[in-house]
Amino acid sequence: MTAGYIRGSRIFDNASLSISGPGLFHLRGRNGSGKSTFAELASGYLRPWAGQVLANGIEAASRDAREARRVCRAEPALFPAMTVHDHIVLTATARDVSPEPALDRAAMLGLGPWLGENAGSLSTGTAKKLWYLANTLGDFDLAVLDEPFNGVDADSVAVMAGEMREWAKSACVVLIAHALQPEIEPDLVIEISEFSGEIS
Repeated sequence: MTAGYIRGSRIFDNASLSISGPGLFHLRGRNGSGKSTFAELASGYLRPWAGQVLANGIEAASRDAREARRVCRAEPALFPAMTVHDHIVLTATARDVSPEPALDRAAMLGLGPWLGENAGSLSTGTAKKLWYLANTLGDFDLAVLDEPFNGVDADSVAVMAGEMREWAKSACVVLIAHALQPEIEPDLVIEISEFSGEIS
């Protein structure tokens, strides 16, 4: 697979990687090595120039790949004038799941006091927690999480780590991060500079 954002400037050049779950996989690499580009390719938003990117055996850019895939990008994209509560309800509705389990997760992540606050007034860490929650609702077979812990308090990191370990029992969870907190014990560490081969 070959991909990039600007013609003539390749991020990946004839790269190859296959990850088979279930499991928790830590994808790491230096700045600018393509970690976030991997997330964009897995999401289907960025399409490769050559080769293909599959998610659950389906072309990543296909509409059919969306149902069982979750991608949490590094930068939150929230509606500034919408409350935390309404973000959760909207996302749950879009995923066709009950908002109650999501609201329970919100409480565990320390979002309870902020449910009535607009997203535009949230601190960086609180916004990251809402973004993480909104992007991981419902059942899925694949989750790609790009730097989900940045700015998040230690108690919430522990909750998130516990969720990831639980998901990894039945799903493929790819965690993109420079470094991991002690709570995270990946099944495998993948160096992005060594994209070649089959990981399972």
